[in-house]
Amino acid sequence: MQKIEVSADLRPEVKEAMVADIPHIYSNGFTIVLGTGDVNIILKRMGENVATLNLSYTLAKTLSEKLGGTIKFLENKTGNAIMTTDDVEKFLTKENSKNTKK
Repeated sequence: MQKIEVSADLRPEVKEAMVADIPHIYSNGFTIVLGTGDVNIILKRMGENVATLNLSYTLAKTLSEKLGGTIKFLENKTGNAIMTTDDVEKFLTKENSKNTKK
């Protein structure tokens, strides 16, 4: 397994997780399925399923709020709005329709 260099400014638990012998997953897409007792998230990379994540409703909501707060913090500190995949898709659709009209 390849060793990962860890930045000195990361919290200890992040450092430990990054070098631990546990799966490290990159995803650039997802599908969310609402179950009767939990939320199922299918993580995707280039359209292919790479992992599933099953969360209780409580943890899914908490994760949603924490992730949203983290992104808001970044946006406020940098002055840049992070586009969602929905935003990017709308932009690309609009650009593609302009290009096909030429």
